[in-house]
Amino acid sequence: MSSGKICDENARKRLEQKKFLQQMKKDIENLENKIKFSKFSNLQIRTIRNLKISLRAMQLVAPYVLTAGLIAGGFKLLGSCPFYRDIQQQNLNIMKEFDSLGNIRYEEQYNEFSGDSDMLYFYGKWEKSNDGFYTRTVEKYKLKGLTEEEIRGLFEKEKMTLQDILGAPFSSIQESNNNVSEEDIEKENYFQAIIYHEDKEDYIFVRESSSDNILITILYICVTGLGELLPFYIRTECSSFDFENCVSRIKERYQPIDIPVLTKKLEIKRENYDRLMR
Repeated sequence: MSSGKICDENARKRLEQKKFLQQMKKDIENLENKIKFSKFSNLQIRTIRNLKISLRAMQLVAPYVLTAGLIAGGFKLLGSCPFYRDIQQQNLNIMKEFDSLGNIRYEEQYNEFSGDSDMLYFYGKWEKSNDGFYTRTVEKYKLKGLTEEEIRGLFEKEKMTLQDILGAPFSSIQESNNNVSEEDIEKENYFQAIIYHEDKEDYIFVRESSSDNILITILYICVTGLGELLPFYIRTECSSFDFENCVSRIKERYQPIDIPVLTKKLEIKRENYDRLMR
């Protein structure tokens, strides 16, 4: 081999060695920087890892949260919110009692009346029995959508005609009493109507009672439990989403920097670099 070729080969080897040493030096500097800024890097890695896991957790619970939210919205539209005692508007409720004898009586309250169905009562004439008691027939008819004027028109009807209009009585009883006033004994058959009205212009605001809210909350929990079966079925039968597998891949990808391992690698590279520099 000529001396020129030998010189070129030696120059090439020196150049390669120089590049190799430069790369080793660069690797050493990189390792030193990784170790130096390892706390900050690990903080970044943990932040990104926890963020990605949180996003997957949100993906896991989103269908169930959405279902619960929609059901809660439905309850709110109906006027009751679970877990919270609402401020509710209560309109004035009016009960009007009037009869074919010209008597009129009112009751007003902001709470609802119990059994607030419009009713018409027919009271028969008191008749004395052999046992000394007085008896009369009391029949009760349901009134549906009749105005007060129309109800007063019924007072002029005979009982048989009344049944043709309203149908059979809702109830019919024989009332007995051993102490009836002379005034009541002299009364002929008469009608009495009880009707209910809600005045939406007159109202107050009150907080929902604890018992009502507890019942609403229990109902909401039951309805939500049934409603959550739909997203559960879709997730288990129709979706390929695997939360545990996703979390496992995220943890594998975003592992924290192992400082002892990096320190050991740095020591080995420094020793190799110092040996080659001699």
